[in-house]
Amino acid sequence: MCTSSSSTTTPSPPNAFTSIRLQLSQLKEARLSETTTVKMLSLLKALANIHVLLGIIMIVLSGLADYTSTRINTIRLHGLEEICSFYFVLVGLVGICGSASYRRGLVITYLVMCIHSIFIFVPAIITVSSFDIHFYQHECWGECDWHLLATSLPTNSRCQIMCGDHVDDAMRRRMTRLGTDYRLDAGLISLAILEFILSIVTCVVASRTLFSPLKELGDQGASGELTVELQPLNQSEEHTDSIPNGSTH
Repeated sequence: MCTSSSSTTTPSPPNAFTSIRLQLSQLKEARLSETTTVKMLSLLKALANIHVLLGIIMIVLSGLADYTSTRINTIRLHGLEEICSFYFVLVGLVGICGSASYRRGLVITYLVMCIHSIFIFVPAIITVSSFDIHFYQHECWGECDWHLLATSLPTNSRCQIMCGDHVDDAMRRRMTRLGTDYRLDAGLISLAILEFILSIVTCVVASRTLFSPLKELGDQGASGELTVELQPLNQSEEHTDSIPNGSTH
């Protein structure tokens, strides 16, 4: 009785870290998949156009508020709201370029800039405009022995803010009015809230656009690993069929 032994070598599965690293390096330089993300990119482009429109309107309102405060000789932080509004325009321009070129780097930049808008620029506009409305409605006046917009505080300095009926005509002549017309600041706050909501929606859409190719690659990788694992079993079955009936294992 003859005995035959057969040994099949099972290929070792690929290293998980190597597979992930190859996938990330491929995604870094690749364009976004047009078949799976074209709808998301078109939506991102529409949101980017709204960013640009809101930014331009806020720049106009900020300039009018600064001009009004100059005409009535009031104190406000000139230029801050214009800078924030111009940043919103840049956010929209980056979004338009990213959605048109299908570049992952520009879409990531678009996402990061929207996060900056949510946590930095929108709160800055709302805070400054709220203080202007509060001071203007309560007819507040300020007086300091140094300029209110000075970069550093002098030692032994004095500054006071008085509002309402506590301010007489003599005080108004030597003090400076605080705040700006509330209608312009209210418009800026409303547009800033819209920008806040728009940035959140943009972050959600951009995240789904960026991670959809990762999900597809993960599905492809899972199916590939399944094929590798089943391949030795198929080979062993073919080898068993080719063994003569008289041989034993």
